[in-house]
Amino acid sequence: MAKKRKSDATRLDEVDRTMYTTFCSAANSLSQLYTQAMNHQRLSFQAGERHGLVLMIV
Repeated sequence: MAKKRKSDATRLDEVDRTMYTTFCSAANSLSQLYTQAMNHQRLSFQAGERHGLVLMIV
């Protein structure tokens, strides 16, 4: 028995799912990058505060 061809609608659904999955993955990656940047900025700020306090004490 010959294989049935997938309908155009099914192929479009697969493309839509792939694009959606790719978009979600990219959005999650950007969110993680933003979170890491904010954490790094917070740590840098705190380190600067400590450095400033040390200079005031000395």
